[in-house]
Amino acid sequence: MRFDLIALGETMLALAPPAGRSVRDAAHLLIDHAGAESNTCVGLARLGFHVAWVSRLGADAAGDRIVEALRAEGPGRIDVRWVRRDESRPTGLMIKEPGTGVRYYRAGSAASEIGPEDLEDVPVAEARAVLVTGVTALIGPRPHAAGLTLFTARGAPPLLAAAPLRIFDPNLRAGLWGSDRRAELVRPFIDTCDLLLAGAQELAEILGAGDAEALARRASARGPQEIVVRSVESIGALSEGVWRELDITRDAAVDPIGAGDAFNAGYVATRLRGGTIDDALGAGARCGAAVTTAVSDTSGFPRSLG
Repeated sequence: MRFDLIALGETMLALAPPAGRSVRDAAHLLIDHAGAESNTCVGLARLGFHVAWVSRLGADAAGDRIVEALRAEGPGRIDVRWVRRDESRPTGLMIKEPGTGVRYYRAGSAASEIGPEDLEDVPVAEARAVLVTGVTALIGPRPHAAGLTLFTARGAPPLLAAAPLRIFDPNLRAGLWGSDRRAELVRPFIDTCDLLLAGAQELAEILGAGDAEALARRASARGPQEIVVRSVESIGALSEGVWRELDITRDAAVDPIGAGDAFNAGYVATRLRGGTIDDALGAGARCGAAVTTAVSDTSGFPRSLG
């Protein structure tokens, strides 16, 4: 079966206190998993798509838990056969603290050694779409190279009628191997992707100041055919020279982390099914809002776009 999407990136064990509590005084912590690419995979799987997630995890209980959680999304929904287990490096960890943010413990993790060779047997050229984010580009030199390899492993006629749609979200983060050069390191991905899904602030950091439409047009000049820009009050998309914009209202969130990944899943799902950009913006906004209602990056993701 041809994959609807193949994603490459790190997933960590995620710990968080129950809603309304703090790590410092909670009697127990909720155990979950989180990673930009795998979060999007979960969303697409719940909407009926067949996806594959490529990564490295430690040969530890945390890695076991992540693999089993992704498999539990349903038979054949998230293929994890290309997840390598590392005997010498651990699975990464993130701890959520309400009101403060997230602390990552991922230096030296198994995923920081993802390399181009991890894609050797993956049927990338046969996929409908491929996804990588700036997190992968910033966690180490080898993951950065692997991400670019994902974007260049494209099929050509007569093998395929169309090469995979290359999807990129800059997802800029501090405190990673490449964070001090993050704009420089993610630009090659922007230049080679087909669909760019980005926050307005991070796109301004990468390409220079401007409003959402100006940023989208500046990005378009570098190569992407379709650009989505998310901001606090609206989400806009540029395709074939036409700018469309959807005003949004952000309700109070139990946990806003993961909303961007959920938006990406809803948007990509709609576009892969042939939906319009306007429909995709609406679907992405609904999925992003749904995820913020739970202390989890994925548990609130819907199983339909209706």
